[in-house]
Order: sequence, then structure tokens, then C-alpha cells
Amino acid sequence: MPESWLNKNVRRALFWVASNPVSAIGGVLAGGGLILTALFILVFMASGDMMNPYYGALGFLGLPMLISLGAAIIGIGKFIFRNRDERPFWIEQFNIKNEKKALTVFLGTTGGFVFLLGLGGMQSSKFMNSARFCGQTCHSVMEPEAVAHANSAHSGINCVNCHVGEGAKGLLVSKIRGSWQIISLMTNHYQRPIPTPVETLPSSEDTCQNCHNTANSHPSRMKLYPSFKDDRENSRLVSAVIMNIGSSKEGEARGIHAHSSASLKVRYYATDAKRSRISWVEAKTGSGTRTWTLDGESPPDIQVVKKTSKGRPVYILNGSGEVREMDCVDCHNRVGHNFKNAEEVADGLIAAGKIDRSAPYAKRTALRALHVAADGHKETFAEKMNTELAASLPPSGERELMAAMLAAEAKKYLYPHMNIRWGAYENMGRHARDQGCFRCHNQRMKDGEGNHINQDCDYCHKMVADRMPYEEFEKRLFPPPPKEGTGLKNE
Repeated sequence: MPESWLNKNVRRALFWVASNPVSAIGGVLAGGGLILTALFILVFMASGDMMNPYYGALGFLGLPMLISLGAAIIGIGKFIFRNRDERPFWIEQFNIKNEKKALTVFLGTTGGFVFLLGLGGMQSSKFMNSARFCGQTCHSVMEPEAVAHANSAHSGINCVNCHVGEGAKGLLVSKIRGSWQIISLMTNHYQRPIPTPVETLPSSEDTCQNCHNTANSHPSRMKLYPSFKDDRENSRLVSAVIMNIGSSKEGEARGIHAHSSASLKVRYYATDAKRSRISWVEAKTGSGTRTWTLDGESPPDIQVVKKTSKGRPVYILNGSGEVREMDCVDCHNRVGHNFKNAEEVADGLIAAGKIDRSAPYAKRTALRALHVAADGHKETFAEKMNTELAASLPPSGERELMAAMLAAEAKKYLYPHMNIRWGAYENMGRHARDQGCFRCHNQRMKDGEGNHINQDCDYCHKMVADRMPYEEFEKRLFPPPPKEGTGLKNE
């Protein structure tokens, strides 16, 4: 090797690190970690906030640990072989006397290590980013949520996209929280059913609105909800609602999405962990601020308002409860893990033709069978349902097929060992008594002058039909043409 200042220092460092095989291994680890760190920084600068959070964790957390481990192994090797001459071990062990060749071997080994570690890290990150990892491999207790997610409109979205905050920091925080969950799982001291993690979900600005831009102006659209009576004829009903989705664009806010507009800041005080009981609401607009308080309740005592790194407020209260600014998940709380109730399952099977609507009392029979499966083991669902169906249907292969079909549907939403039965999870997107919109928009929520929050339902949607017989709804949509001689103009 040419005699130069650089090569002398390279030679000195190589001799020092590779004076024994243990330190040489540490040198490969530390050198590989430094190379990967440099590559990671370049990738991070190019991708920024779009980087997969698990890649961020491997870069910001894993690589510094790898470099530290390599340095520690170098020190251990120097201690173990402290009485040995500072002569490179490759001369004695491999008879490599050419320093340039030794350096090439060392760099080649380090390069191979970098390639294998980078490839393994990418594959590990990809796997940990999958719904399979979250719902089955690691979090087996999350089977109900994993199955519900697989049957949802968001089945193609990975869990981390909604449940892990932005970048490596979000992943670190989520894993710190998850450490206690692992202990709870190992000691069998976890809640049944698993509560919805509303308090730890990242802001919808970092999750929902990556795909759904509420600032866009959405036209009104009609949604149809078919259902059936539990009478002998299984009479077909339909609910039709024109949804005024609107926009959250500042200055043009309207409709449903106005709730998330910058020109209409809504914050509320929830007194329970599920955010189902709201006792105070504040709406701030350009024209002023209005507050409403539930009868018999007091406004929250806000002590401190902190800001996150993105400027979002965090409220510290004197007492229990939570104050937060309204966002998407306050209404769409089960959008990725919706658990249908028994009636929705029965209606869906009849609408899809899987249950013969012409059979007398088909819906009532199906509902009874679905409800009887709410207790016991999942393996006995079909047997229990077959026994229940025997009271209404004669013995036949069709009865057994119907029992098997109902059992398969029930297994998607019933988990008795986790205390998950029909209605275990509240869906705030539905209209039920004291739930959904009615948590705030009710007669008991009043301002200082006794005026309650606007209850004009047409602001968000217009009800065209409410469980109306389908034949009547069809006539309303397609009225018959007027008969001749009815007194029309120019007759």
C-alpha cells in the first residue's frame, strides 16, 4: 500500500480493530451499521414523512443500537485478548500478509453483512407492517378485530397506517404502550372485550385524510338501507337517506364535513373512556364562540393547554374526563372494525338471496338462531343453531346448510371467550338513542340562554324513506304517468 497519511491511519485502525477475531466481528458490525446509517439518512431525506414507520424505527433505533453493539464487541475483544500483540490475527490464522488484500476482505465482509442485514430488515419491516402480523402472529388476542378488519371496506389498509403515529416517534410511543399489553397478555390480565383505543389513535389528519380529503366539495348522494320485517311474508322495507357530505374547506364549510373545518372548531368534554357521554360542547367560528352544557353538569376545568409537535392542543383537566377537538373518528369510530348486529346479518343474508325470503318467518327464524349462538363456544354454533331451527323447519339437508351458513356469519362477530356478543361495540356512525349524533345534538344540551344545539337533521342528511315498504318506495321513485283526461293544461 502506498505510504500516505491516510493509509497509515487506515492501517493503524485496521490493525487495532482486527488484532483479534472478536474485535474484528465487532468492527464488521459497527462498520456495517455506519454504512447503513448513511444510506438510511439519504433515503429518509428523500422520503420524509412518507416513510414506513417500521423502516423509521429500524433506522433511528435499530442502527444506532447496532453500532453501539459493534463498538462494545470491539471493546470486549480487546479485553479478552489484552495480553496479545497488536498484530492482525489474519496473518497467523489465514496467512494473509498483504494489507491491501486484508482490507479488501474486511470491506467485502462488511459489504456482505450490510446487504444481508438491509435485505432482512426490509423483509422484517414489511412483515411487521402487515395486518397478519398485528392480528395473528403477535397479537393473537386481537383475532376479533383482525377478522372484522378483513371484512371491512378498509381491509386493504395496514393496521399501522391508522394505529401508529407518524414516523419512528409514533412507532416508539405505540410500542411503549404495547409493552404493558404484552405483559397483560402473558399474565392473562387483559380486558374482555378489548376496548376501542380511542385515546391512543393518531390524529385523523395523519391517517384518514391521507386518503379522504374532506376539503373537497362532495355532492349529495342517496344511500339505501334494505331490511325486512319479521312477519310471515318477510316484507321488504327500505330506508333511503340523501347524505349532505359537503366540505370542510375554510370559508366554504357545509354539511357533514363542516364538523372538521378550520372555520368551525368544535371541541367537547367526554366524561367516559368511550366518549359516548358528552356533557359540554364548544363551537368556535369567525363570528364568535358558543358553548352548551348538559343539564345538571358543569363545564370542564381546563388547567393547562399543551401543544404537540404539530401544534395540536392537549388539555390537562382538574378532574376526570377528556377535552378534545372533534375529528373523523369521533363519528367513524368503527369504520375499520365494524361488528354487525344480528338484525343486520339476517337482513344481509336475505337481501343476498342466501336465505329464502319466500319461506314463512324466515327472518324471525334466522334471528332466533343468531341470538342463541351468543353464548358458548364457537365450535357449538352450528349445533345450537340447528337445534333452534328444528323448532321451525323440518329435518332436511337445507336446514343443516342454513345452520352452517348462519354459524359462519356469527363467527365473524361473536367471540364468547372475549365477551364479544351482539352489540358489544357501539358504532357512533349509527343513529341510536343517546348515541352517534345525539351525544351532542339533544334537547338537554343547552347554552346560557337555554337554547339547545341545532337539531336540524336536514343539515347533514334528508330522510327520504324510513323503513318504508319497498313497493311504496318504488312508486315514489317511479310514479306512474298521468292518465289521459285528468284536467291537465292543453288537454
